[in-house]
Amino acid sequence: MKKTLTWLGVAVGSLAVFAGAGFGVTLVNKDSLATHMIAKYTGKSNDSSSSSSTTSSSVEDSATLKVAKSSNLDSILNNGEYNGSAALATGKKILTSSRGYANHAAKNEMTANSQFLVGKIQDTINAGIIMHLIDTGKVKLTDKLSKYDSEVAGAESVKVADVMNQASGITADTIASSGKTKSLVKEVNANAIYDSTMQGTFADSRANTILQAAIIEKATGESYHSVVSDLIDQLELSNTAWGMKNKTVDYYRVDDVGSASKVSNSTLDTAELNRLGSDQLVSSPADIAQLYNYLFNSDYVSSSTLDKVFGQASGHVAGFAVKGDALSLTQGVSGGRNRIEWNLKKQAGTFLFSNYINGENNLSSISKNMFDYLK
Repeated sequence: MKKTLTWLGVAVGSLAVFAGAGFGVTLVNKDSLATHMIAKYTGKSNDSSSSSSTTSSSVEDSATLKVAKSSNLDSILNNGEYNGSAALATGKKILTSSRGYANHAAKNEMTANSQFLVGKIQDTINAGIIMHLIDTGKVKLTDKLSKYDSEVAGAESVKVADVMNQASGITADTIASSGKTKSLVKEVNANAIYDSTMQGTFADSRANTILQAAIIEKATGESYHSVVSDLIDQLELSNTAWGMKNKTVDYYRVDDVGSASKVSNSTLDTAELNRLGSDQLVSSPADIAQLYNYLFNSDYVSSSTLDKVFGQASGHVAGFAVKGDALSLTQGVSGGRNRIEWNLKKQAGTFLFSNYINGENNLSSISKNMFDYLK
């Protein structure tokens, strides 16, 4: 398990053990994610610690929910003739199930570890990080974009909230499909068009996702890759990787007579799915459920900030369609589909990643049945 901690600081020492808690972590800058986790789970900062390297458990173990396969979810997916992998976050644990093939030709079975394209889900991850940065005083929703990127069109008018909500009015049609955040930001700056009449109105644009990453880089002083890698490492998300090429499932389109044809990687490489080039994630439903359990928890983002962002919101906010405490996200993936529903109040949600829809698109009813299981 990796122990390098890079967000908002770098490692400055070796393992420390907190008296009475048995949590071992690498010492970091007190503003780092690791320090946040230390304070959360031990009630102490890392300012005073022992030099002992003996550990009985880790901060990461405390931050994650136990993952278990569920026969009840198996039945729900079978009844829905579902093809893909699914996770149900109950608030106390994460239940998983999978059905069908990751690759039909090779007859590779789908598993809870299968890695899918996450597409726009990355916007919601960015939003969680930005909201945490709001809590730490490094970002304000009302900040002008120019504070983080002064070279993009509309920077003096557009606010952080606009970028986070995909409502900036900024678009850029010519952006490479590869490259890390820094190089993609340069391309956005060179090609962006700002339409003031669209500011404040939801209009999905890859440019906004890239600018979200730019805000995170500027506010943390770290690369976007390092910031997100820190979360991946700390939460032990072993089925989350960088780059679309690292997906472990193939996608299929099914015709009217039920014949499935594989979708090529070049066809999948669209602005809707490939948001961040080399910094685009692939992941599993269970890993994203772990992330949501951490990111949208009032211990990571304060209740006041969550309420400020979602409390009076309607329509599309922070990557979600919002209706009260219910957040949802759906996206077609060239024959497949991702669907997430998350309840802020209950800290519970459903995560459905499908690599092809066989007949009726019934992910909504499957999600409802999964929620009904919690009652």
